Amino acid sequence: MRFTTADDVRVVDLDSGEIVDNTAGHYATPSELPIHTAVLAAHPDVGCVVHAHPPDVVAASLAGFALEPIFGAYDIPAAHLAAAGIPVHPRSVLIRSDDLAAEMVTSFGNASALVLKGHGVVTTGADVAEAVLRALQIDTLARMHLRVRAAGAIPEAIPDADLAELPDLGGAFNRETLWRHHLAALDRDGFGLN
Repeated sequence: MRFTTADDVRVVDLDSGEIVDNTAGHYATPSELPIHTAVLAAHPDVGCVVHAHPPDVVAASLAGFALEPIFGAYDIPAAHLAAAGIPVHPRSVLIRSDDLAAEMVTSFGNASALVLKGHGVVTTGADVAEAVLRALQIDTLARMHLRVRAAGAIPEAIPDADLAELPDLGGAFNRETLWRHHLAALDRDGFGLN
């Protein structure tokens, strides 16, 4: 994602799986398109599906760590996401067929995020920003779980009373401000979207 430019983005017809405008002819439909089409079909309220391969998420899934809300105020949306439950799909395969995608959707249930064991993550959102931010939150959860274990401790979920005290800071903070932050960081590093 970090090295993708606007020129790399292609529109794919979700029914046929064909690239809508492939005039250059050197782009192929992503092999794991069924991840996106199956989730979108199962959840008509979803506007965007992100699939990524964060190494810390892969490592945590291989170690069998459930991503619990081990912190609160550090990343409130991530804590709420973990508290809601992040299911794990047990198969470490390329999801490139409708049958494999159907299995994955069953594991997904009604969650907004799914860890693919030994593979990566799938997140949903109303739009690109929400789905990407959820993927980043899962990466943060996995990284913190690994760091706590590397320090010799076992991560523990924060108490329910602490979780209940975490406010919903609203979309203006949880989404717009955080999204602007990530876009500015990309721009600073020379990977701006403009």
